[in-house]
Amino acid sequence: MSDTAEETTRDEEFDAFYARTNRRLTAHALMRFGRDRQGVEDALQEAYIEAMKRWPKVRACPSPEGWVLTTMRHKLVRDGRRWRNRWKPVELTVPASPTATVEETSEALATLRALTTLPPRQREVIVMATSGMSYQEISAELGITTRGVGSNLHKARARLTLLLSIPPGFDREGERLMSPSPRDPLYAVLSAAAAWLLDGLCAEQRGREPGRGSGNDSGRGHGRGHGRGNR
Repeated sequence: MSDTAEETTRDEEFDAFYARTNRRLTAHALMRFGRDRQGVEDALQEAYIEAMKRWPKVRACPSPEGWVLTTMRHKLVRDGRRWRNRWKPVELTVPASPTATVEETSEALATLRALTTLPPRQREVIVMATSGMSYQEISAELGITTRGVGSNLHKARARLTLLLSIPPGFDREGERLMSPSPRDPLYAVLSAAAAWLLDGLCAEQRGREPGRGSGNDSGRGHGRGHGRGNR
């Protein structure tokens, strides 16, 4: 295969990866980090640019999506936004799901609002746990002990359960790890908010597609230009 053909194949593979993961990772990142939507989305796009430049290496990772999120997190810390040290509750502006009922939208917004009241470490831990990551994976990602993961998760669960008026009826084993379980009402509430947010982001993206002059499409093109310029 010629160099041009290999480059075309890499581009197509990365395009498919981006299209498949962008909205989902945006929703996850907004729940995990987001008080400044623009800042979070900018950092995520920069992480995708880095992934494109290193695509052969990134695609060989156990989790290319995890690589993007880790790179994004490092950028948020390095670029001076200092989201960790400037914690304060604020309203996160996000697009509403067009298919949700008024009650579902109200519940999702209440959940997102409650998340913003958590200290950054607690918020990260509980969102990561809700996404299915283990104590060991969260520990490695955040550079804290598994005991620290458990402590932050316990505190986050306690506060969210109180703020969202969720009955604390889940057993201790379930409380220790946010495993996907219909028996865990907090997991169900957080998962519903994530699904609501993802649906809204997807609808927003579809609304932008005909003009292709703003949003991710323009940002995506900018990223590809940078990537090719560094090959």
